[in-house]
Amino acid sequence: MAKSVMKPRRKARIPQTPDLEPRHHKTLIVVADSAKARFLKESEDHKKLVPAEEADMLAPKARRPDRDLVTDKPGRGFSPARDGRRGGFDPPHDPHKLEKHNFTAELAERLDKACLAKQFDRIVLVAPKRSLGELRTLLSPRVRKAVSHEVAKDLTASSPTALRKALVDALPEAAIKS
Repeated sequence: MAKSVMKPRRKARIPQTPDLEPRHHKTLIVVADSAKARFLKESEDHKKLVPAEEADMLAPKARRPDRDLVTDKPGRGFSPARDGRRGGFDPPHDPHKLEKHNFTAELAERLDKACLAKQFDRIVLVAPKRSLGELRTLLSPRVRKAVSHEVAKDLTASSPTALRKALVDALPEAAIKS
């Protein structure tokens, strides 16, 4: 019988990874309606919302009366029955809806530029249902990926304290805390 010439195996040392701190997400909270948008972020101590680096957006034309948005009267025409009646034509579009759509498109473009510049990792959108639906269709795919939560409420007139309280009630805690 031959003796075994193999040496006993050493146990391999598996390198241990250092304890990693969780990655802090930069969350941008966008509170908008069809004529105003506010950009907020959480403070360093995670106790309140503060304005983000970006300035708020306003669309003053969306709140003006029709006579200030449209310079011409609608066209007029005669009745085809030759009875001498005249009537005004309806405009082909509502000027308020057009201004609101333009504002929403401008907001989507601004969010896309901020996403491209990596100013945030995720977005929380807070807007009324109609504005939120229109904004959702206008967002680029990269911004749509960054949207973590949507809240269908009109909170543009709320103070940051009331807004944070409303968001804590509506969202899971992980969405606000980084």
